Order: sequence, then C-alpha cells, then structure tokens
Amino acid sequence: MANSWQGAFPATDNGEDGFKGTAPVASFPANGYGLYDMTGNVWQHVSDWYRPDTYREQARQGVVANPVGLASGFDPDEPLSPKRVIRGGSFLCSEAFCFSYRPAARMKLSPDSALPNVGFRLVKTS
Repeated sequence: MANSWQGAFPATDNGEDGFKGTAPVASFPANGYGLYDMTGNVWQHVSDWYRPDTYREQARQGVVANPVGLASGFDPDEPLSPKRVIRGGSFLCSEAFCFSYRPAARMKLSPDSALPNVGFRLVKTS
C-alpha cells in the first residue's frame, strides 16, 4: 500500500488511495520491518552518491556488512553535475507511466532539486 497516481496520467489523479498529490507521513501501514513510506508518495533522497557502476564496484568487495555508497558521484550524462540516489518512487508513478514505486527503485537527482515529488528518508532508532 502506497500513495501513487490513480487515473489518466498526467491529466487526472482520482485519489482512489485517499490522496491527490502527497500524503501525510504514515498514512499507510508500516511494512513488515516497521518502516513507513518506503515506496510511493515522494522519491526519497538517500545518502549515497549516484554512479552507474555502484553495484559493480561493491561486488568487487565481496560480501559486506552494512554497505555504504561510493565516496563520490558521477553521472555520465552530466559529468560536471554529481547526483545523489533517490529511491522509492512517488505519487507521480503510475502503471501507465512508471513502475518505480518500490524500495529497490534507484534513480539519480541533483541534491539541490526542489521538485514537489522528492523528499528524504529519516531513520529513528529506539
């Protein structure tokens, strides 16, 4: 369950999930790990820098506990503009437009972007 686009994209979001546009945090039940909003609603900036070769470089390290991203970003499409990783899709994702409303979805975006469908993840430990 997540906030995504329902209706004819991009003309009409019917809000069948209860929301047109973004939804308040924790509007949907937590997942099996007790985490809220891992998909849909807004793309979430994470701390990793974007590089297209990230997974290949990490695979060279073998099995790593708590892997972290690479120390620097590189976008071959815009080599002078490093990007951060965003994950999870947004309310603008729909079956007609994209299938990126899932935690594994990984895209790139400039860290100074102010798009209305982008936010960030926070983690609170008990």
